[in-house]
Amino acid sequence: MSGSIDSALPGDYHVHTTWSDGEAGVAECIARAVAQGLPEIGFADHLAGVEATPWDSATIPHERVGEYVDEVLEAARRHSDITVLLGVEADYVAEHETELGAVLAAYPFQYVIGGVHVVEGFAFDDPAGRDDDRWSDPDAVFAGYYRAVRRAAESGRFDIMAHLDYIGLWGHRAGRSVGPEIDAALEAMATAGCAIELNTDRFSDPAGVMYPLPETLRRARESGIALVIGSDAHEAAHVGRAWPEAIALAEQTGYRETLRMSDRAGVPLPAL
Repeated sequence: MSGSIDSALPGDYHVHTTWSDGEAGVAECIARAVAQGLPEIGFADHLAGVEATPWDSATIPHERVGEYVDEVLEAARRHSDITVLLGVEADYVAEHETELGAVLAAYPFQYVIGGVHVVEGFAFDDPAGRDDDRWSDPDAVFAGYYRAVRRAAESGRFDIMAHLDYIGLWGHRAGRSVGPEIDAALEAMATAGCAIELNTDRFSDPAGVMYPLPETLRRARESGIALVIGSDAHEAAHVGRAWPEAIALAEQTGYRETLRMSDRAGVPLPAL
């Protein structure tokens, strides 16, 4: 990763608005980012390859993606006080990879975040599935999740992989047999040049942790995978939330810089 001599607060590249499942508009989120002193903000509303999604996720309607693109790009033109980037969180489902690719190729996204929320037809983060029979063999669910992450990275469609280890949100943990699948996913990310996101939304998560877990983050660093920080904000007040905690965790796991998405430069973590 290339570096800058100056440190800066990391930008927040994982912000949701009313275009998908967020509660605030684009302008409100930008105002919050400016107030937080962030140099960049990236919008990443959910987008799926098919409609309606069988996994019941709120995504930008295909017929309105152009409007979303226009609003974010117009906001970017208006602001000289912060860099505004057009991104999207693309929900990766292996059987709809081709359809997703077609949607992504139709618009000038500046980066694409890959999110895995479905494993072999199982929307594992749906509260209705918390006690699903599939959790009787958590290692099988975990292995399927990391295989999906690997396939997503291998597809070459994603610049960032969101909230790795999110499969553990209900408190399950991967057994030793899942280790090779995790290693394969990280290897695929490194090969593809796909950054890893440190997701600060431990507040709404049932497990109450940031993702990925520290051990996975260390392994990502050892693999040379670049790091970005994302709030996964679904309301304006959450933009840039828990940045000092995230920066401290990044440093503890060996990271010394984050990736600036506007130019893909590595920027040293600030001293807080």
